[in-house]
Amino acid sequence: MSASAMTSALLRRLDPCEDPQAEPVTRAQVLALLLATGAAAFFWLRWKLQPMQDLGHHVGLAAVTSDWGRPGSIYTALYQPIDHLAANSLLWSLSGLLGRAIGVTLALRLFLLLFYVAGLPWVVAWALRARGRSIWPAVAAAGLVHLGVFTAGFANFLFAAPLLVVAVVQFARLLEGPSVGRTALCALLAVLVFIAHAHVFLWLGGLWISLLLRAIFLSLRGAEPVPWGRRVPVLHLLVAALLAALPALGLLARWYLRTFVRSDARIGASGAAEGFGATFKSLHDLVRDLPSSVQSLRSGRDLELLLFLLLVAAFALWARRKAPQRDLVLELCCVLSLAAYFFLPEWLRGHDSLGSRQPAIALWFLPALLAPVPDAVSRRSRRAVIGGVLAFTAAFFIVWSDALWKFETQEVAGLEEVMSALPPRARLHMVKLDPDSRYFTWRSLWHVEKYVMSDHLGQTPDTAAILATCPIHYRPGIDIHRIVWGHDNGWPRVDEIWANFDAVLVRRWRPSPQMQSLAEQRGVLLMKSGDWELWAPRR
Repeated sequence: MSASAMTSALLRRLDPCEDPQAEPVTRAQVLALLLATGAAAFFWLRWKLQPMQDLGHHVGLAAVTSDWGRPGSIYTALYQPIDHLAANSLLWSLSGLLGRAIGVTLALRLFLLLFYVAGLPWVVAWALRARGRSIWPAVAAAGLVHLGVFTAGFANFLFAAPLLVVAVVQFARLLEGPSVGRTALCALLAVLVFIAHAHVFLWLGGLWISLLLRAIFLSLRGAEPVPWGRRVPVLHLLVAALLAALPALGLLARWYLRTFVRSDARIGASGAAEGFGATFKSLHDLVRDLPSSVQSLRSGRDLELLLFLLLVAAFALWARRKAPQRDLVLELCCVLSLAAYFFLPEWLRGHDSLGSRQPAIALWFLPALLAPVPDAVSRRSRRAVIGGVLAFTAAFFIVWSDALWKFETQEVAGLEEVMSALPPRARLHMVKLDPDSRYFTWRSLWHVEKYVMSDHLGQTPDTAAILATCPIHYRPGIDIHRIVWGHDNGWPRVDEIWANFDAVLVRRWRPSPQMQSLAEQRGVLLMKSGDWELWAPRR
């Protein structure tokens, strides 16, 4: 057998499609997806310091996981060991393990690349194929992954995205034909989603319940869930769904008891847990803030491109009215995820940006709305939709690369050089004078100093370990010296900074002569590059 024939046979075995009438995957589709994900991977690997607000948090706590318990580590005395079975732990566990060999920052970036930046578009292609759709829309996913909360830097949330999509598709398959193998696979996926991210897991539960109710409705009507499926008795559906969910629900109960019921549980920086304290936005605020929940560029050019893609989706749906509707699972997940934005709370005690993450989840399923009709239905409509997908993706990466270039050359230039002057395992405080980017939303430089925890195995205050929902906690009685005031041009007057840290990082400091003199009296300028300065206290 030739290499080509062997490759074709392997691809047929790996093909998830069960629809006998689905269109075949072509070389053009695969090539376009390779180019799109290649561009996303290039932008991710080319720029180490991404415009992602909370990414520093994740890099820092992955370093704690990696270095904890090793000789000379400062983390062993500061932190309790990570709970590998708790929610939000999977990315840190994997990055910490691989980070021992290649460095934590690189390890975490590689896992986000494989699972989200370049991985999610391929998972979307797999999901589209599994539901009998063209994989052309997955090309647009390479651009869509950068919208929503990407610039917020919610790394654990993003890392869970492909697991969510796969878990939804596999659960739909389970409901269409229960088996021991499918039940076990769904149970494993649910567990992985849980330890990847609590919010994504809870929303997976919402989607699974919706799909289960849909399947029960179709079963009671005597209808088949999909043309290639079969009607399953309601009792079988309920048993399969329960067995698939039980292991993850057990972990959820364990996590809830340890997180919110234990006597020393902490939701915020201090105090015992007093309940969730859910807060909802008004309808006016929800409508007003919806664009900002998917916006990543302050220029708004990404919103303009997204609007164009939504028009392409509307046209694709209009064109598909002429084609038989074979499956709506992915579309249902997209609509439900967006609708939940209007019903979920925005804040729980100690946590924010909850409901506003839902539009980002909807974008993970949006490519399903872009499925082009077959040539036999309308060749012109098909070409228009495919052309729109390709145009969006190309235009997005042109806009994105321009913003990234400006971010690197104008805003983070000099940071790595300045940080190189910091000794290993040092304690660093950052004065947050100007943490905002002129090009990206959220606060791109708000936690950037935490790269010192991975690159230098040092320590910064203000890590997520202060939260009860974090799988890593500070040891009882640790004074972390989290300084919430003094982030202004008069920071040299703050005694706690000079007394408790080995270095101070500042950006765009514009001191008065008196403050400059005071800083020189109390500290030494280790290095200055661009807008960045690194000071050390005089001992």
